[in-house]
Amino acid sequence: MKSKKIWKAILFWVVALFGGHLAASIIFGLAFNTIVSNLWRDGYETNATILILIYGVIIQIVFGVVYTVVNTRSVTYREEMKAEIREKTPVFGIFKKFYLKNIVFELPIYLVFLLPYSIFFAFQIKVDLANTFAFEKFYIPEMWAYVVTKNSVLGLIISLIVTFVILFAVRFIVVAATRKSLIENSVTLQ
Repeated sequence: MKSKKIWKAILFWVVALFGGHLAASIIFGLAFNTIVSNLWRDGYETNATILILIYGVIIQIVFGVVYTVVNTRSVTYREEMKAEIREKTPVFGIFKKFYLKNIVFELPIYLVFLLPYSIFFAFQIKVDLANTFAFEKFYIPEMWAYVVTKNSVLGLIISLIVTFVILFAVRFIVVAATRKSLIENSVTLQ
């Protein structure tokens, strides 16, 4: 049973990564691509880079919130959370039990997910945000790290760190808020 739960979590993580990146690239294409292209073409490379940095970080936060909230909507999650609260487990203990172990599969999958763009960036002759391919836009949430560092390895490392800091911060906040809400609003805890 536990093995099935892990495979389900892995599959959900993969689907979420692809879905989140697809949504981020579509939103970017519709809302910001022309602005970034014009800034880059007019010689305002720094402004274009700052815009994709802000967009990338905001998208990572939104992804973290949506991914975490979807995971916390199950009845099983709520029941397990209530059991932890009854045992007087502190917020960090609950966070550790529910999410810290996920890094074992989330980090390697995310690393493999970013490898195609890292390889592409390593062989890219010149960064040109005025003429990006759909493939590049797919990785828009991380593109800023590569553009800022001008290095595929550093871009990859920074992308991994920023994504997981944001994801784990969001998860910690959601655990704390859910715990507080359940304690304040649940009669079944007494």
